[in-house]
Amino acid sequence: MLSNRNGVQKLVHAGVEDLKLFELEKSPIINVEINLELVPLFLYKTRGRSEESVEATNIIRTADGQRLEQYVKVVGGREYGLPGPAERDVHVAIMKLVHRAGGMPPDGVVSFSLYELLKILGKNSGGNNYEKVRESLDRIADSVVYAKNAFYDNETEQFRTHRFTPWSVHFASTRRGQGRSAERHVLKFHEILVRSYNSGFLKTLDTDFFFSLKSPMAKSLYQLVDAKRRGKLSWTVGVQQLRQLIPMPESYRYNSKIREKVEPGLKELERRGFLERADYEQRGEDQVICFRIARNFVEARDRPQVSLSSRERNTADALMRHGVAAAKAEKLVSDNGASHCRRYLDALPHQTGITNPAGWLIRYIENAWPVTLPREAVTTEPELSPISAMTAARPDEDHVHRALRNRLEAGEFAKTIADLESLPYDQYSRFVAASAPIVDAEENRYYLSLEGDLYLYVGPPEPENRFLLTTLDRSASRNFT
Repeated sequence: MLSNRNGVQKLVHAGVEDLKLFELEKSPIINVEINLELVPLFLYKTRGRSEESVEATNIIRTADGQRLEQYVKVVGGREYGLPGPAERDVHVAIMKLVHRAGGMPPDGVVSFSLYELLKILGKNSGGNNYEKVRESLDRIADSVVYAKNAFYDNETEQFRTHRFTPWSVHFASTRRGQGRSAERHVLKFHEILVRSYNSGFLKTLDTDFFFSLKSPMAKSLYQLVDAKRRGKLSWTVGVQQLRQLIPMPESYRYNSKIREKVEPGLKELERRGFLERADYEQRGEDQVICFRIARNFVEARDRPQVSLSSRERNTADALMRHGVAAAKAEKLVSDNGASHCRRYLDALPHQTGITNPAGWLIRYIENAWPVTLPREAVTTEPELSPISAMTAARPDEDHVHRALRNRLEAGEFAKTIADLESLPYDQYSRFVAASAPIVDAEENRYYLSLEGDLYLYVGPPEPENRFLLTTLDRSASRNFT
């Protein structure tokens, strides 16, 4: 009995651990080591850059009031050069794998496959993507960081001086039967990074938000500002100091040039909800920039995250790429399902006059409004029970009208009719005499005439297959015109 009870306890414990790992795998919020977040390791762009190294200096006051000069230098490897935007993405993907494994292993060794990294990066396995990721891993491994009085030791609460490479990497594959091979590579973090991570010198990073950002400058600013703010909702830095931390070329001597290059990233972060604003101020001879972080952004990530499957997570990612805030995208998928949301993502490219894709997606997904789709996108034929599918010839009109009347009285089309009758005029006008069929959530296809007559297609969406369903009453929505 005792051994059996122990066996049950082991099974329960294993189940709990599996659940924890499952939740870790789904969560977009990961822990990252702060020192490495603050080192100017990644160029915000590599095109036109020829530096062999980058440097940053700073002066701080320690807790006991002492003046401390800090200096950081990153030297690129002779073969690969300095890391850039692609390496920044790969670094975040590696940290995502560390998170999924439950944290940094005591020995700093992480086993991975290039396929896993490509999946996190949202890239396919075609072309030379494998080789690009492999090269990025080598480029980081070949870089040397020298931090003088600039690497914080969380255990002793002092700044230390260290020279290190972020990691070493070994690529290997094993041969299976019938000539197949399986890749399983090994990456080993430097021991000082392992010690710092496991001492708790960490911050969180929203990987979904990070990967949804389009410009490398926005990614650089997001990581830097989110680390520098240290839990506060603002951070101020000199414009010239910011140039070193991004890092930007030394040729950008003037504040105006730095501001010009930073501005697109600031605008994206404001548009995406991370920043409320960024203000420039003159303080003596120095110009500074004050970043104001949006409270809603921070609070949404402090709350427990929505649990999504891998398919749901991919759909939420797609919504974020169109500008929907991460928390809102997750809620839309959680509340409405991935298939429902995908329907509107697929329909978006075929709409006209959309100036705010995020707003359009949110409204249409939440209200389940009908959308217009190109004919080739409609692959399923709506059933007109009890009539079987009729495509080659026009069906018997009396039969169709009776079936339509029965379906209409049963309320099958009630929501679509109510939606079209109550839509604001600017939305309603998109559907009037549209060249593509209107398709609702049940895959029924409609045509709306200039007079407000709503027709249902029976068979392929051709004019000869339109059957009058009802005439819309738009009187209740005249206040929208």
